[in-house]
Amino acid sequence: MEVEINYLEEPKLNNPIFVEGLPGVGNVGRIAVSYLIDKLKAKKFAEIKSSYFFPLVMVDAKNQISPISVDLYYYKDKKDIIFVVGDSQPVDYKGYYLLCKKLIEIGLAFNIKEIITTGGFGIGTEKPKPNVLSAMTNPKALAKLKKAGVHFEKENPIGSIFGVSGLLLSFGKEKGIDGYSLLGETMGYPIITDPKAAEEVLKILMKLLEVDVDLKDIDKSVKQLEVFMKTIEDKTKQLMQQFQKPGKGYSEYIE
Repeated sequence: MEVEINYLEEPKLNNPIFVEGLPGVGNVGRIAVSYLIDKLKAKKFAEIKSSYFFPLVMVDAKNQISPISVDLYYYKDKKDIIFVVGDSQPVDYKGYYLLCKKLIEIGLAFNIKEIITTGGFGIGTEKPKPNVLSAMTNPKALAKLKKAGVHFEKENPIGSIFGVSGLLLSFGKEKGIDGYSLLGETMGYPIITDPKAAEEVLKILMKLLEVDVDLKDIDKSVKQLEVFMKTIEDKTKQLMQQFQKPGKGYSEYIE
């Protein structure tokens, strides 16, 4: 097994928007997208397992196990949406490419019209109101992103986007699918969750997706996620010492 998908159902969707929110810097994208899934009561329809995820399972308070996976949810309204969330990104560079290839294959099967990736952009300091930055595959998206509140400077400070949030846009562009990232400014620490940055990304997402959810519970959601992500962090660091060569793959992403 390299990357396998298991469908729980195959929903009928009309040119959905693909929205990615995997763990990363500040866990901004993971918080924002998971919160939307919960509040919109989006329905899980598929899960991806991969030998490029860490070889561990999570055990809950009832002693039940759940494997690490990337899960797909759908929501139907004014705009149909496919949400992509997960417990972890791959641990190997090849895994990133294989996962993104699989996600694009899924997207093409559902005839997605647009890809939105989310994450954090480390600036090394804390802001009372973080900006949301963006990079896009098609400059035609600039006007609507500005209207939604995305911050653009004369010179783009982003430089590069590591991991699924960047590669997925590149793979989509190769297939003729427009896309853009929404990156909330954050301190720059992967495992320290940043609710402020996530909330700003959420506000932009709601405008672009034409959905509306109450943000009053975001702090509660962040605290729950912090416990979960801290467990993942501890376990992955232990496994990194056992299985990974120095300087390779995911260690560069989470350190």
